[in-house]
Amino acid sequence: MASCGSIYAELLSNIRQISLAVSLHSPSDASTQVAVTADGCSVELRHRGETRHLVLPAKVTLGGAVLPIQKQNVQSLSWRLPLDPEGSSPGLVFRPRDGGEQRPPSWSAADLLPGSEVSCRQCGSVLVNKDALTVWKDLPSENWAEMMEFWHCHKPSDGGHHHAESNGQTDEKSIASKGYGASSHISAQKSIGFVDLTTLLFAEDDCLGITFSPSGYEHGSADRHALAETDAPGSQPRSLNVFCSSCRTQLGFFNFRAAAVTLLKWQISCQSVSGSAPGISKCLAVTLISIIARSASSKLLITPISESTTSPDDTQPSMENALHIWVLNSGIVYSSSATAPGSTPAIKLLYRLIRREEAERMLETLTYDAQEVSLPAGALGNVIQSLDESNGLLPESERLFKEWKVGLLKK
Repeated sequence: MASCGSIYAELLSNIRQISLAVSLHSPSDASTQVAVTADGCSVELRHRGETRHLVLPAKVTLGGAVLPIQKQNVQSLSWRLPLDPEGSSPGLVFRPRDGGEQRPPSWSAADLLPGSEVSCRQCGSVLVNKDALTVWKDLPSENWAEMMEFWHCHKPSDGGHHHAESNGQTDEKSIASKGYGASSHISAQKSIGFVDLTTLLFAEDDCLGITFSPSGYEHGSADRHALAETDAPGSQPRSLNVFCSSCRTQLGFFNFRAAAVTLLKWQISCQSVSGSAPGISKCLAVTLISIIARSASSKLLITPISESTTSPDDTQPSMENALHIWVLNSGIVYSSSATAPGSTPAIKLLYRLIRREEAERMLETLTYDAQEVSLPAGALGNVIQSLDESNGLLPESERLFKEWKVGLLKK
């Protein structure tokens, strides 16, 4: 028997309400009824002999009430339900009851277990042996060097030392010697795993079972130095692609400046205290939130990395197009009858595919404030697919805004 329809609820914390929408698969009639359960924690839809149930993101008033249907013979119904304020402080009432409140990024240094084995998530091949890593360390934010240099240049005078370094070159050398000049950078260290928002960084000597390549797997080698010998003088690229030698999955990159193997969190497995295994959507969500906090820009261009290759099942649009994103709300909570039970924290955003040439023109325009994020083409294709699926969860009337689609990125 076909389902009677779907239910979508979104927490509107700023106005202390829940937006509730019902999408029926056939027009409403006398049998259609939507009611709030007695405890105010869920709603129930009845339509033509079928029933659907949805747990709300937060408790509401009107417990036990049947919601009014203003017009019959329609397939879209909507209401605004006021939150129940009893016994809740403003800081607590908006937290999802299933533990979906804001958490630190997945796989922080504190979350990963020392001595943990690192393996390919696709095939399970070992990439870093157990006990090869003695400690995990969180990397600072991307603009740490510039901020430290700014602090050094504008800090209060430290006595007679400044005149001794009045020469500009001397000042630069002094800054660099303290380890926080703009030219400073993090380098990989043996037995230490560095943790970024979306990647883990290792010394090359700690890794095994990987293939380096300037392009696709078929042009790669397990010996990185053998690749360097075939390059023309002065033609060394800034990075190499890194693949799993067993299943040929692209795992990340080798960064020449940091002399580090950088593995993408969503492509590998690692033991953690939380037992989490972050996917591409959650990693991208953390990145977007970090960019918004750092730059105050809500517009982003996600471009495919041209040097990477894709598997045969990757979609062609991810190679030819960039993803233009405009974040509407970085902290919503929603629940849907079309997904697993419980509420989900997410970023609500507008998105559209644009040609890579248009994205490049936007980035070159000084007045355009979009920030660029680069992803391997296959990962970008997965993000687009996930956003398209989330678009289908929304009520039909809320899925489009002019040339944009509306999507939800899980946090």
